[in-house]
Amino acid sequence: MIRTSVRLTSYVVLIAAVFLLFLQIFSPAPAVKFVLVILLGTLVVSYVWARQLSRGVLLERQRRYGWAQVGDVIQERFTMHNDGWVPVLWAEVRDHSDLPGYNASRAVGLGIRSSIRWTTTGTCQRRGIYTLGPVRITMGDPFGLFEVALVHGYTESFVVYPPVVAVPELIDPRGRVSGAARANARSIQMTTNASSVRAYAPGDALKRIHWRSTARRSMEDREQLFVKEFDLEPSGDVWLVLDMDARVHAGHDLESTEEYAVILAASLANQALRANHAVGMVTYQQDPVIIQPQKGPQQLWELLRLLAGAHATASVSMRELLSLFEPIMGRGMSAALITPSSNPEWVKGVSDLLRRGIHPTGVLLDAQSFGGSDGNLRGIMGSLADLGISSHVINKSYRFDYVTQKRQQLPEFKVLGTGRVVVIKPRDERQTQWVPLGRPEGEQA
Repeated sequence: MIRTSVRLTSYVVLIAAVFLLFLQIFSPAPAVKFVLVILLGTLVVSYVWARQLSRGVLLERQRRYGWAQVGDVIQERFTMHNDGWVPVLWAEVRDHSDLPGYNASRAVGLGIRSSIRWTTTGTCQRRGIYTLGPVRITMGDPFGLFEVALVHGYTESFVVYPPVVAVPELIDPRGRVSGAARANARSIQMTTNASSVRAYAPGDALKRIHWRSTARRSMEDREQLFVKEFDLEPSGDVWLVLDMDARVHAGHDLESTEEYAVILAASLANQALRANHAVGMVTYQQDPVIIQPQKGPQQLWELLRLLAGAHATASVSMRELLSLFEPIMGRGMSAALITPSSNPEWVKGVSDLLRRGIHPTGVLLDAQSFGGSDGNLRGIMGSLADLGISSHVINKSYRFDYVTQKRQQLPEFKVLGTGRVVVIKPRDERQTQWVPLGRPEGEQA
């Protein structure tokens, strides 16, 4: 959608023209008439010029990549056409995208019935879901009497995924691959072996509801639904439990426990999926968020998209988070508990996981090193050790080793003085762009 407006920049000229008109009517004089004609002619020419600009100028915007990861390059190509009979002496193209570190604004000029093309490049500095656009083009006539504004209101979402880094083996998924025999372990996926029922939990598919059990037990609990549980051999599936409680996180921007927690969750997911484990995630934003365990590269991008927009805005503690999602975690699975909380209350929820045959690992973020006032994590580590659970502490001084690969050299574009665009190759290796590994095979960036 394009909105066009033409406005007079100053009313001084119009007031002067009206004054001279009255002066010529009541006291005619050749000099007054000459100035009045020049002034009115200038106003007419300027207005016609402005109207031509408002009808003849068009802007096209194209993006080279549909998404990116932190550290990737975003590249856009703008093409401006002038189909009018007057030149664009100056035009300010102002982009209102909210992507940090990216500025596509530019000042250009354009001849009669011609086009100009330019390319903007920026580096994606922070993960998130951003908006590209809208674009406002401001132009004017040669005398500066009228201002023409073209607003291209089209906007588009642009996802910047969190980076994937090399991390040590912080979790040890247990179990074997799935088998055909019945077993005591429970499966999140539907199989041919249904063993029992349990109470409905947020995230359960409606097709898993067992209506007979629900109807039979309706006399005891009329509002409770029951879902089927399926048997599966322990498969070594991994659950990532991400604590997004705003009260326990510390730091700002990239140097924060929130950012470190998201990077760790993305990297652990990538590590487990590459080892052929199914990975799922539970967290809490405004509402409970569950991604069921699945295998394959596609699951990684599902998790990364969730993590791209994950922020510490919840008011649900780690203890409440474990209590909420503990019923849906099957036996024989592993869980990575990512949290900066030093409140010993959440360790009680870990005991419930152990009773269900779930093998947790603590990935603890030291909030004090980020400037937080939360207590020391030694007590949490001791409590977990008493339960036979390993834990790892990550502080602010930990430096991530980004997993990268070289992207094929991209052509650059050069605009000649005539307005023609030619393609040139990068001059040296320093112009090569680098991006994180892990994209699905065969998927175009």
